[in-house]
Amino acid sequence: MGSRDRELFELLEPIVVAQGVGLVEVRLMGGAGRPVLRVVIHSAAGVSHGDCARVTRAVGDALEDDRVLAGSYRLEVSSPGLRRRLNDESEFELFRGYPVRVWIEEGEATREIAGISQGTRKGEGVVLREQDGTESVIPWSQVTKARLDMDVAPAKGPGGTGR
Repeated sequence: MGSRDRELFELLEPIVVAQGVGLVEVRLMGGAGRPVLRVVIHSAAGVSHGDCARVTRAVGDALEDDRVLAGSYRLEVSSPGLRRRLNDESEFELFRGYPVRVWIEEGEATREIAGISQGTRKGEGVVLREQDGTESVIPWSQVTKARLDMDVAPAKGPGGTGR
């Protein structure tokens, strides 16, 4: 996340949270013509069209009041989606209990692991309950790609489901 995106995230997070959902990502894209401000929201109960509409109004009003963005822009508010890429290990906490697919680097090869996110262990890595019920701790430095994947079957054992 660039410094401008981080600045916008910090500005918008309390506004989004006040609407009853969490803020996952803010990204300002496009050139000088008409940039797009993409806001991704999340709720454990799921994101409805009403949530997106409420957040759109609140964020739009806040940006107009603060005149943070010069000129015109397009505001897009959406849910993370069923196959959203996980960009950093903190998102494993946000999507704890959700099915994920993780690709890890093992020497010259890449291995794919599917399971349920169990969050993170500070200083160790992301925690995944695999489909056979075993728990794996994967250092973030070994993760080459990770994403939500609703096609992953629930894991056996405690913590395998729980969305």
